[in-house]
Amino acid sequence: MEDENNKKIKHNFTFLENSDVQEHFADLNIELLSGRHIQKDRFYLYKLLKDYYNELSFYYEKLYGLELIIETRENSKYYYVDYPEDSKGALSHTSRHKKLTPKQTLVGIILLNMYYEKYFENKKEVRFVDIKKEIKESDNNILYKKLFFNKVQDDYTEGDWSIKVIKPFKSVLRDFNKLGWITNLGIEDGEEIHFELREPIIRFQKLYEDEITNFTQFSEKYLSQIQ
Repeated sequence: MEDENNKKIKHNFTFLENSDVQEHFADLNIELLSGRHIQKDRFYLYKLLKDYYNELSFYYEKLYGLELIIETRENSKYYYVDYPEDSKGALSHTSRHKKLTPKQTLVGIILLNMYYEKYFENKKEVRFVDIKKEIKESDNNILYKKLFFNKVQDDYTEGDWSIKVIKPFKSVLRDFNKLGWITNLGIEDGEEIHFELREPIIRFQKLYEDEITNFTQFSEKYLSQIQ
């Protein structure tokens, strides 16, 4: 029986011998296991996922205990791997993945709100002026000001904005870009931040539903850590 199972697995892995798979699979595997969400702009990786979805689903289930998931948002499809809810995959140990930091979670909440604000825009571009407006004028502005500046006032110095908002945002955006939640765009003279919000950022909503729903409690806990 064991030999038959081995033969079956080997047979299902024969797709790895195909030339198109051999050319791009290494890159695809690295990106999926690092948590990236693959969309059409990653043409060859996306095509591989589309053409070999069943085979790749079997591969990640058998080797890693992971699910290869395809989701559709605003008529845009994207792929990623995740742990089954009723079991733990081979990569579920904390040494092999990490939870977002409170700062990353805060930025994620802000970006998710901005995503929904721009929901009907074809290209959801964000610049620093948009982030500044969100922090100063949104419904959560009091908490945002406390979390970023540790004080509430009408405005802050350019130095405060640079050190306490722009710098941490740019750091988090680099990580979110690797996950496929945003795409960094070209910047103009004097501009610090310019990126596009992508559909997979909805995944953040699933992963951090408790922090989003209980934002006040999350904020109070975060403030107690930084004060």
